Amino acid sequence: MRYAPQSTGYSRNAGTRWRGEDLARLRTLARDGAPVRLISLRLGRPDSAIRAKAGELGLTLSSAEPVIAPPPARTLTRTPRKGAMAAPQGDLFAHA
Repeated sequence: MRYAPQSTGYSRNAGTRWRGEDLARLRTLARDGAPVRLISLRLGRPDSAIRAKAGELGLTLSSAEPVIAPPPARTLTRTPRKGAMAAPQGDLFAHA
């Protein structure tokens, strides 16, 4: 009986032994300058396992710069923008 659909391209190898082809792929990706997260996804192993095995093999891994989200395009303020018509509304927090 099958519970999970067959994955295409991604295999979960966490906790399994490193095979020769995994080591070759790790060396190739590290030499090409791939970030740790990409190598982790390609090999199906945790980031910590990638760093540990690279350390054992004497490979240097590139660390990608953190991605910083741009500021929001719209902010929620009570003041209308210049040139925009403000709809008449009462004070939302006024007590009767």
